[in-house]
Amino acid sequence: MLRNLKKNRLIFGITGNNRKKGINQVLKSIIRYFDSRNVGYCMDKKLDFGLTGISTKNKVDEKELIKKSDIVISIGGDGTLLNISRIIGSSKIPVIGINLGTLGFMADIMPDQIPEFFDDILNGNYKIIELCLAEYSLDGKVHYNALNEIVIDKSDSIKMIDLEIYYNNDFVGRFYADGVLISTPTGSTGYSLSAGGPIVTPFSEVFIITPICPHSLNFRPVIVPDNGNIEIRTLSREKIRVTPDGYKSNIWKSPVAISIRKAKHKLKVIKSTKWSYFDTLNRKLLWGEDIRKGKR
Repeated sequence: MLRNLKKNRLIFGITGNNRKKGINQVLKSIIRYFDSRNVGYCMDKKLDFGLTGISTKNKVDEKELIKKSDIVISIGGDGTLLNISRIIGSSKIPVIGINLGTLGFMADIMPDQIPEFFDDILNGNYKIIELCLAEYSLDGKVHYNALNEIVIDKSDSIKMIDLEIYYNNDFVGRFYADGVLISTPTGSTGYSLSAGGPIVTPFSEVFIITPICPHSLNFRPVIVPDNGNIEIRTLSREKIRVTPDGYKSNIWKSPVAISIRKAKHKLKVIKSTKWSYFDTLNRKLLWGEDIRKGKR
């Protein structure tokens, strides 16, 4: 249960992607709901579109929002939720994803579900799922966490890069490719899936090593336990790029060794008690859809 729920003192922090079409209407809907039920909230000040009736004390920057909130509301899409997961960091504050995007695989609450969904939260009818995060380090310094994947690929060359993979110092394989990505179970339905990786349920304690366009038929995706260390060694002279969750890339000069491990904290996401991973998989990605339907 959430820490302030019994005291009816929950504070919601509202943030999101201010470039998303329709976000103003969603903000109004959430604020009207909170005001009608005397629920505490604060709002990321970058979302201020001249909304009336909101005290200036309720408008804060992202860092202050995290400090004040028991629950963070992410309005946008899956990309917005990925960004919010970095801001939340190790604070352990659960997040709610409201979908204004195209897919909404992780941010799966639709705007028309807001009243019913928040009624359930205030009544204690919800569940919290915990999602693994990956972190990468280089020369002993940890850089960024990723909820979906960490991508190592070529930077400024059309040439493939030469890669070696190790798991807990055991040699896994060597191959030429455009790159490789290390995916969490949550990210298995993202870039990894497009690159030929398997779908893995979000509660599996594994990482997926997926090569990107390998120039070889004898190296394919590999699943390893997430309690070990994955090391990627780049052997080419070309520069390589490391990108967590499609966010901020770092460019490194090869040869270099990049370590990827499970982060010490997880991301908590609030879901409806009716939420089912496989139901989401079927609805959002048309998993198991028979493409022969309607054909003779």
